Amino acid sequence: MYKERFSVHKMKKRRRIALKLMGFYSGSQKKSGGKSKKRRTRNLRVLLVAVLAVFLLAVIVWAVWSAVSWWKSRVTDPVELEYIGDIPIYEQYIPLDSPARPGNKRLVEWVVIHETDNFRAGAGAEAHADFLSGLGEGDDPRSWHYTVDDHQIYHHLPDDEAAYHASDKLNPHGGNLNGIGIEMCVNEDGNYEETLENTVQLTAKLMLEYNLRENDIQTHQHFSPSGKICPARLLDEGRWDEFIDRVEEARKEMREAEREAARRAQEREDSILPGFLYDLLHKEEEK
Repeated sequence: MYKERFSVHKMKKRRRIALKLMGFYSGSQKKSGGKSKKRRTRNLRVLLVAVLAVFLLAVIVWAVWSAVSWWKSRVTDPVELEYIGDIPIYEQYIPLDSPARPGNKRLVEWVVIHETDNFRAGAGAEAHADFLSGLGEGDDPRSWHYTVDDHQIYHHLPDDEAAYHASDKLNPHGGNLNGIGIEMCVNEDGNYEETLENTVQLTAKLMLEYNLRENDIQTHQHFSPSGKICPARLLDEGRWDEFIDRVEEARKEMREAEREAARRAQEREDSILPGFLYDLLHKEEEK
């Protein structure tokens, strides 16, 4: 009996020593258990704080990314056109400090068609560009993006900036804040039909560049609170639907031309022939 008790006592002692060495026992089993519980509680709190910090950081990163993405989606990346077909486009921007240049960045949602109502001889696109560039303090702050005549186009403002042309202040989704204003010249020494065709080409190109639909092409009258008849001649002659049809046809032709150019470029890249030889061969085929 004594030997058995001694043996059990010896085994318990060895077990305590082993537990102590393993970190599970210090002093008494009860005391060790209390310290282990406190340690686990402390570790759990640290873990929870770390998880919460990571979660909050992820939320902040997501919020910043979402805000930047939203802002980028609301501001158009403007194009700089030099030609549309054989129509030259000249850049003559309104000065930054001009009262006619509000400077608001925006998303392009519309193309707004106007006529200048300036019948004076010589009142072509260049003359209107000079007029806009010369506006100063005290002048009526009028502005638009493009002026078109029978042989050229002048660009007055970057397409991602608002302008004063649609009579609707800077209302959200309005003509001024979100529309590209195009003025067609009606000078007596100009060719109105050529001006109209050039405007068709410009409008179609802008539709492609900014992913606009047919219903996104509107008149000044559409936005004017007073219902101003503008573009006057186009509306008076009942040719608005004709204009839209011509724009849509031109847009389709431009899109097909772009697709064909992309196809040719890919074909040229994939060809085993040197580039100059490929071009020469296809020029001969086109003849």
